[in-house]
Amino acid sequence: MDWKLTKSLYIVVFLLINVALLVMYYNKQQEDVREIEDAPSVLESTNIDLSRLPEYNPEQLTILSGERIDFEEIEEIDKDNAEVTDEDYILHENFATGDSAPAMEQASLEAHKDEQVYRGGDYQYDDVMSNEDYMLFNQYYGDYPIFNHEAARILYRGEGAEAEEYEQGYISNLRENSQTSPVTVRNPRQVISDLYLRERISGEAVIENARLGYYIILSDEEQVLLRPKWEFQVTDQDVEKSIYVDAISETEDIIESE
Repeated sequence: MDWKLTKSLYIVVFLLINVALLVMYYNKQQEDVREIEDAPSVLESTNIDLSRLPEYNPEQLTILSGERIDFEEIEEIDKDNAEVTDEDYILHENFATGDSAPAMEQASLEAHKDEQVYRGGDYQYDDVMSNEDYMLFNQYYGDYPIFNHEAARILYRGEGAEAEEYEQGYISNLRENSQTSPVTVRNPRQVISDLYLRERISGEAVIENARLGYYIILSDEEQVLLRPKWEFQVTDQDVEKSIYVDAISETEDIIESE
């Protein structure tokens, strides 16, 4: 056997494979560009109300890691009044009626959160998900909320003028995952176009609200992983629903709740 010829053939085949991969990558990039260019025309053929979509800012985000706080280990928490539940990761307290109970109003709950709750300043009011019976404060990473998950929120409940109870979860040591790199977030118009083409929304849908944040995709005991997500509040054929779509990948599952 002519080993020099065989070696040369291997090199040629290897180069051809790399060229083919480069061509496939280029074609995929061009396809993505065409999809983005075509998105306005797709949406223009529908009656989807996009007037509340935020202006697109092509920033870069990545997957986050963190750890759930074990409240049994936090000395400054008054455990005589608060109960630690859910394997020590959720803090729960019932309010006595009267002076100790904050009013079920944003300003009163803001004051209680900031003055009485562990690391309360790391949470911000969620005006999208709150209602008259419960009010949410989401934990934030920088400018971005962690969407509506018990591991990273403060939830106040109360059917009357005063709050009856609250519960808290907290994620510490939030950081960019070392195994991933930042990726430019997807344009929300393109995401809406994808939802329509996949028949997840109709051509009559109204996008009531859209915001960018993080969604917990894995919670293994204390370890947590979070992905950047677009959250859309949608009214479609008289049905109100929340849709969570990955902000940096088209292959992740779409999460929907009514």
